[in-house]
Amino acid sequence: MHVERIWLASYPRSGNTFLRVLLNAAFDTVVNSKYDEDYSAFSKKFGELLGHGKRNNFNIIKTHEVESDEFPTIYVVRNGRASFVSYYHFCRNFETTRTMRDIISGITPFGSWSAHFRGWKPNERANTLLLRFEDITADPSTAVRQIGEFLGVEPGELPDVSFGALQKSSPEFFRSGSNECNIVEIDGESIELFDEIHGDLMRELGYYPECSKKER
Repeated sequence: MHVERIWLASYPRSGNTFLRVLLNAAFDTVVNSKYDEDYSAFSKKFGELLGHGKRNNFNIIKTHEVESDEFPTIYVVRNGRASFVSYYHFCRNFETTRTMRDIISGITPFGSWSAHFRGWKPNERANTLLLRFEDITADPSTAVRQIGEFLGVEPGELPDVSFGALQKSSPEFFRSGSNECNIVEIDGESIELFDEIHGDLMRELGYYPECSKKER
């Protein structure tokens, strides 16, 4: 695919970085970012996994914002409950303290989880590949094949880039990758607020059964 730009878009903590590692491993390309990123804040190995210093062969750009252009896009979505809890921990560790209610309500630089998805409309948008975090982590090879078809390029052999391997390289950044572990951290009031704001999209995407009362 020869275009001016391809977006790699997601709400924060939804698998964007994991996909960047896969793109480096399978297509020998680095994914640039709209944001200043200091790999040394995590580890040298982390930078190597992302392909730091390599050429961006497809001009893929990471973004957490809703872009208004029509460039081709790879969009990654994750169970909203797991995503916002992971984002909550990321803010505490690397940015600024935000409460769970702040993130649920969209008091963040990138708005809320469902507003982000609604803004992109990746299930309707032309030239867009919609991937799920849960599918990517469960079967990276299939995700790589789908990306290869989208880019029009045959991927190379995929080495061990499981989430567990990444967690060993940078445990503060790659926490657990487990939706279930994140979801059980949510208190009752936050669950109610989340369902009020994001319940419709959770149902549309088929995530709602995963968040039944027995998990609360």
